[in-house]
Order: sequence, then structure tokens, then C-alpha cells
Amino acid sequence: MIELEQMLELLDQKRVYFLHYEREMESMPLLPVDELEDCMQRGAVIIKQIEALDGKLGQLLAQNGAMAQSAVNNDCDRGQLSPEMGKLYDASMSVKAVASRILMNDGMIRERITYERDKALEGLKEVSKQSSSVAGKYQRTTQTGANTSFRAMIEKEI
Repeated sequence: MIELEQMLELLDQKRVYFLHYEREMESMPLLPVDELEDCMQRGAVIIKQIEALDGKLGQLLAQNGAMAQSAVNNDCDRGQLSPEMGKLYDASMSVKAVASRILMNDGMIRERITYERDKALEGLKEVSKQSSSVAGKYQRTTQTGANTSFRAMIEKEI
């Protein structure tokens, strides 16, 4: 097998990055609003690093054929694999275990983001309504002053 140790190292690095991402994202539902964006940006940086590792791993897997890809994708019987392929299978499973935990936490994160979005939209609607009210009063004041002629005001007072 070509570059087995490098593929195992890439899978381990991927697992570590997923662990960092998991720690970063599990605090998100409890963070103050002003820290959410920074948390999301840190998560995006980690995802880019994972994607870079995936690219390198994909190249190595392509060089090693379908059996290596099958072992990393965990879509084969572990008992039927050679010891080398078994190592790839196990390393990939450890990555997927962390990814699975991240997906379970994803619902809470989405709820928090949705809640904050809805709260911001309500705030914008309120500001818009207040602005419309003030603008409407100003418009009525200016129209009343513009439509009233001097002659009409004198005749009204007489």
C-alpha cells in the first residue's frame, strides 16, 4: 500500500480538527449574541483545514484504488480487510464518531441561530414601524403647511 502512514496521519489530523470544531460549536448555544459571529468564523477556519486534509487524502486514496476508498468510507466488511486496510477503516471510524456527535449538536445550533435571526427581524420591523410613524407625522405636517394658502387662513379667521 502506497503511503499508508501518511493516510493514517491525515485521518488522525482530521479527527483532531473535528474535535476542535466540536468544542468550538458546542459552546455556541450558550454564547452571548455578540460572540456568535466570531465563533462561526473560527468554525469556518477549521472546516477549511478539514477540507484541505480531505483533498490530500483523496489524492492518496485515488493512488491506492477502490479497496482503500472502500475502507475509508467504511462501506465494506471490517473482518474481510487486510491488516493495513483495517487500520484505515478504524481510523476513518474514529473520525466519523466525532462527526456524528457534531451532527447531534447541530440542531441546537440551528435553533439558536434561528432564534437570534427572528429576534433581529422583529427589532428591524419595530424600528421600521417607528420610522414610518415619524415619517408619516412629518409628511402630514409638511403637507398641511404646504396646502394651506395664506388667503384660506385669513378667510378662516374672519
